[in-house]
Amino acid sequence: MQTQVSRRGFLEFSAGAGAAFAAGRFFALDTYARTAGTKYEQVYSQLDAFVKQYMQAMNAPGMTLVLADRDGVQRVVTYGWSDVEGKAAVQPGQLFQIGSISKSFVALSLLQLHDEGKLDLRKPIVEYLPSLRIDSAFAPITTHHMLTHTSGLPSIPPVYLSDPAAKHRAAYAPGENFHYCNMAFDALGILLWTLDGRPIAEAIRARVFQPLGMAQSEPVIAFEHRDRLAKNYNAFQSDRPYPRNGRLCEAPAIISTSGAGCIAATPHDMGLYAQMIANGGKGPNGRLISEEAFKLFSTKHIKAEEFGPTAGYGYGIAVDTLDEHKILRHTGGMVSFASAIHVDIDEGVGAFASINAMQGYRPNPVAQFSACSHTDAAGRES
Repeated sequence: MQTQVSRRGFLEFSAGAGAAFAAGRFFALDTYARTAGTKYEQVYSQLDAFVKQYMQAMNAPGMTLVLADRDGVQRVVTYGWSDVEGKAAVQPGQLFQIGSISKSFVALSLLQLHDEGKLDLRKPIVEYLPSLRIDSAFAPITTHHMLTHTSGLPSIPPVYLSDPAAKHRAAYAPGENFHYCNMAFDALGILLWTLDGRPIAEAIRARVFQPLGMAQSEPVIAFEHRDRLAKNYNAFQSDRPYPRNGRLCEAPAIISTSGAGCIAATPHDMGLYAQMIANGGKGPNGRLISEEAFKLFSTKHIKAEEFGPTAGYGYGIAVDTLDEHKILRHTGGMVSFASAIHVDIDEGVGAFASINAMQGYRPNPVAQFSACSHTDAAGRES
């Protein structure tokens, strides 16, 4: 059950809990700070204590964390182990698979196409993808419905079914209900490929990575990138529920080129991404998308209670409020990675956290605590 908590209450609770773990050695590698004596430096020890508590409580092998604001990446820090057996620390240049946070990259790329006049978000998607076979008794499904998880389509099947006569059946009228749909974003990745004229990897690299300076990340997950990934883990016994302190084993390599979850990124690069969101869609060399498009990206188009009691869903990202501040956030889960991003766009502060294991949870508390503590530090500084 999810509950709503104020920023101050969250910080006070987390600081008290983290203090119990503050003593003793905990491996944290502080690898990047924008400037010495930054206004956020006062919260770093409290943040590290909270992360220590969280990782020990959740049995996380390693974590990467980046903190950013409108001015840039403020801190990159890694915790724990990339290789548990070999006692090799997580390194800042290692890739972490970000899972469903990839959906927002696809959404931003499609919004660029919308800005360019190449995509009508309210046009039936089958007019762009006639090979997408849909059986529906309702109004046509549009790109807008797919981006907001309101299409009514099933979540799990592949876009193109093995039986050429089979169709995806819509369960309800589009736009009426929120139902998280990975298949819809797989189809949106194909739509991006179709309208852009380049494979999804090339399109995301050109449209998002390069304008933001995300030079170390990969837009798809492939075998040739495995040696750049942090060593990653999943449950040793996958035929039963995973206990909190259950045994882990190294996970197999995977390939993912789907729009639902295909990106592997470094923490610094994800800090650049959070900076862009904090700046309302502005990159270092100008706007990534128009102001109108960012409003579409960051508007609650539908209530999305599975993200929380006050949450809605925008385009590829959850939209929430905390102490009357607008929050853009999402999680990502892969076979052996768990990630979370949390950006306060009113305050202009954000955080991304990722763990190199899949144990059934996402590091939402770390991303939220990081962003909230930096908002609090900025307020005290001013």
